[in-house]
Amino acid sequence: MDYCSDVLIKDNPFIPPKGTRCPVNDIPPELLSLIFEVGAQSIKDGEDEDEEDEEDEAMAVYWNLESGAKDGIDEDGETTKRSRVTRNDGVDEDGLSESSMDSDATFEPMPSFEVLISHVCHHWRVVALNTPSLWTEIDVSPLDSPPFERVQTFLERSKSLPIDIRIDCEPPDDDEEEDSSGSEDSELGQSPHSMTFSDLDNLMSLLVPHISRWGSVEVAVACYKHMFIFLSAVSDPSIAGAPQLEALQLYHHEDAESLTAFAQPDLVQHFKLFGGVAPRLKSVALWGVHVDWCQEWLSCGSNLLDLELAYHTDDVRPSWTQFAAILCGAPKLETLSLCSSGPLGAPHDWCNEGSSGSYGNDYTGVIELHSLTQLVLAFHSPVYVSGLLRRLAFPALKSLTLDLDDGDFTDFAFQLAGPMMSAVPVASKDGEKKRSLLSRLDSIKFSGLSCSDRSVELMYAELGNLKTLNLVMKYLPIMFLQLLYHPCSVPGQRDVCHVCLPSLTTLSTADVPGDQIRELVQKRKEAGVPLKAVYMEENDEVTPDDLQWLKDNVEEFDFFEASDDEFESIVDIEEEHEASESEWEEVDD
Repeated sequence: MDYCSDVLIKDNPFIPPKGTRCPVNDIPPELLSLIFEVGAQSIKDGEDEDEEDEEDEAMAVYWNLESGAKDGIDEDGETTKRSRVTRNDGVDEDGLSESSMDSDATFEPMPSFEVLISHVCHHWRVVALNTPSLWTEIDVSPLDSPPFERVQTFLERSKSLPIDIRIDCEPPDDDEEEDSSGSEDSELGQSPHSMTFSDLDNLMSLLVPHISRWGSVEVAVACYKHMFIFLSAVSDPSIAGAPQLEALQLYHHEDAESLTAFAQPDLVQHFKLFGGVAPRLKSVALWGVHVDWCQEWLSCGSNLLDLELAYHTDDVRPSWTQFAAILCGAPKLETLSLCSSGPLGAPHDWCNEGSSGSYGNDYTGVIELHSLTQLVLAFHSPVYVSGLLRRLAFPALKSLTLDLDDGDFTDFAFQLAGPMMSAVPVASKDGEKKRSLLSRLDSIKFSGLSCSDRSVELMYAELGNLKTLNLVMKYLPIMFLQLLYHPCSVPGQRDVCHVCLPSLTTLSTADVPGDQIRELVQKRKEAGVPLKAVYMEENDEVTPDDLQWLKDNVEEFDFFEASDDEFESIVDIEEEHEASESEWEEVDD
C-alpha cells in the first residue's frame, strides 16, 4: 500500500514536495520570468469589465495605506509580517477589511497577479521586479489618491517599456444619484466619491514626464473639468510628442443638455495634444471630447485604423473641410464610427472644396475610403445621414451598424439599396446593374431604422451576400423580422418569390420572444436556407421547450447580455461566444 502511495505521489504536480527544497526555484530566472508574463497575459485575456472594476477597487485598497506604510518587503527583499493597524474606515494596512478577517465573511478581491507573485518569496520577487513587462498596465480608479504610490512603483518597475494607462474618474454607479453638496469640488458638479480635481493634477504630474513611453491611454470622466485637466496637461508646450502612442480613448459620459451648444463655455478650448505629434496612433475615440481638429496626428493619421467620434455639440464639431482632411489623411482607416457627431452643419453647407487630385476632371466631390471595412452611423437626422452617404464612398465595406430612430428614414433606405457612390463616375456595362453598398456586406446591425415596409424589402433584396444579422426589434418595423421567414418578391420579377437573405447563417436578436425565433429557424430550415448560429438577448422570454428545441436545431445557440455600448457589432458578439463555453448546461429545463 505504501509502495502504491509513493508511486502516485512521486512527481505529482498537485502534491507539495517533501522537505525544504522548492523545485520551482531550480527554474532559470529567464524561464520563470516568461512564465510570469504568460500568467499575467492569460489572466488579462480572461477578465471582463466587472472583474476589472473589482480588481481596481482591491488595488486601491491595497495601496492606499496610511502615510509611511510599507509594502511588506524589507530592505533585503524578504517578506515581513505587517502589523494589523486598522484605519478609521475599517481597512487595515494589509488591505483587508475587518469583515474579511472573519472566517465566515466573504474575502475581498485579491490584488493583481503581478503584485501577488512579487510577494511569494524573495526569489520570485527578484524575478518579478526584474520583469518590466509585468508592470506596464497602470490602472487608476476613483478610489486611488495621492501620493499614488502604486503608480510611482509601476512607472519605476516598467523601466523603459511602453506603458498602457487607464484613468477612471467616474464615481461608482450607486453614487451617481447621491447629493453632491458639501465640498468645493461638488459645487462644480463633481460627485464626492470621484477623483478630486487636485488629485488628478497630482496624477498627471507623475505621468506626463513619461509621455514618451505612453503606448495607450484611456480616460473616462463624468465631469468635463476632469477631462479639461487631462487635456491641459498633455497640451503643455514643453511636450515634444508621444512617439509610441498607439491608442487614445477619451470618454466624457454626461447627458448633454443641448445638441447645439457646449454646456461649459469656459472649457470649450480646442487643445493641441502632444504637440500635435503622435505618429503611431492607430485607434482614436473621442466621446463628448473635442480637440484641435487640424493637428497633425488627426489630419495626417497615416497609421490610423480606427476612428470613433461621438456626442459632439454643433459648436465643437469639425468643419467639413477639417473632417474631410481627417479622412483623406488616414489611407489605412478600417473602422469609422459617427454617433451624434461628424462634420458641422447641414449637407447643403458642405461645399465641394479640395483638389480633384488623381481623379482628374471627373472628380465628383465624393471621398472614397478604400480601406474602410466597418461603419457605424447613429443618432443622426435623415437629411444628415443621407448627406454623408452622398459625400462618402466605401468600396471595401463589409460591416454596417445603423441606430437611426428619430424620423422617417425611408428615403435613406432606398438610397442604401441604390447604386453605390464613387469618387469618379462608373459606367455600367450593358444590362449590368450598378451594385449597391448593401450588396457587398457580410454583416449588418439594425438598432433603429424607421422606414416603410417596401424599403425594407428592397434593402433585404440587396443583402444577398449577408452572413450575419443583428436586429434590435424595439426600434424597428416588424417587417425586418417577418421577411426572414416569409417569402418576399424579387424586384423586377413578377410572381417570383424567395426567402430573403439566402446566405444568412448567424442571427442575433433583442426584444424577440423564443417562440418567434423557433418559428423563424424552422421555416428557414424548411426553405433550405438554415441558420447555423442564433443568439438571443438574455432578458427575452423563452420557454424551456423552445430553448431545448433551439439547442437541438442550430449548431450554436446562446444568450448575450445587452451591451451598454449600443454599437457593439454582432461580429463582436459572435467572436465572444466562439471563445467561451456554451452556457446551455447552466439553464434548467
